[in-house]
Amino acid sequence: MEKNIIFVKNFISDCFIGVYPEETKKKQKIKISVKLTIIRKKHEDNLSTTVCYQNILKALENINNYGHIKLVETLANKLAGEFKKIKNVTKILVKINKCEISKKETDVGFILKRNIKKS
Repeated sequence: MEKNIIFVKNFISDCFIGVYPEETKKKQKIKISVKLTIIRKKHEDNLSTTVCYQNILKALENINNYGHIKLVETLANKLAGEFKKIKNVTKILVKINKCEISKKETDVGFILKRNIKKS
């Protein structure tokens, strides 16, 4: 069985995220990777037969419109909700890293995997 995956890797954003008081005052650098498994009914060289990367990037660029978010889990679920709206998406993987948690350049984060049932 063929799998078709559209991805964006290591999208960087600065946003207000975290539960600690200092995290409400200063934006933090986060890194987001997304993989969307899609169904392609036709294998034509035509954008209408796939998912446009711009739809994924637009959702990622809108993160700052969410305001302060306490948990990376919440952000991952909000993004998954946006990706669920994209036609022909059957699986979603969202990985979010908070890049500046450790002074040893260690990423800390969360991975969300979701299967989508299309009617």
